[in-house]
Amino acid sequence: MDDEIMKDNGKEIKCECCNCNEYIDDPDKNPEESSECLERVVELENEIRTLKDTLLRKIAESDNLRKRLEKEKEDAIKYSNNKFARDLLTVLDNFDKVGENFQVISEKTEADPTLKAFFDGVLLCGKELMTVFNKHGLSKINASIGDAFNPNYHQAMCELESKDSKPGTILQIFQAGYVHNDRLLRPAMVSVSKSTH
Repeated sequence: MDDEIMKDNGKEIKCECCNCNEYIDDPDKNPEESSECLERVVELENEIRTLKDTLLRKIAESDNLRKRLEKEKEDAIKYSNNKFARDLLTVLDNFDKVGENFQVISEKTEADPTLKAFFDGVLLCGKELMTVFNKHGLSKINASIGDAFNPNYHQAMCELESKDSKPGTILQIFQAGYVHNDRLLRPAMVSVSKSTH
């Protein structure tokens, strides 16, 4: 009966934190603990705090990693066709050239219904290609002569002196630019005015 000391209200509780031989007679009372017990309790509390902090950090890291992987997956899906779309831009450029040339020779095509039907079909193919591009998030950069040069969307091929335009103004557009889901696919190739001295 040495290990179990019985009292009127039940068993006494043996101190288990440091295996000392002190017994707590009454759980409602706060007995004096040995300094060894107190040191062990402080040590365990510090260890618990450290483990909690480590656990919270690992949970936060895991959550951040999950979010980053989800974002990378969304971007991979959203921009997966960039290279393919960039390669097709030359086809779209050719349709644009046909459209520009059609404006020049429109008088001749009006006289020949077969030639007009041919050009109308080619222009329709170009419009349909642009419709498909728009459906998949590809759109033309709105650049016009007289607009301010924007290095985020325009690439200056040359600078020309101009008395009629402010410096940094687009004077000519050599090639249209495109964005794919708000990401630059190809800048518009332009000439820009520079100040005259």
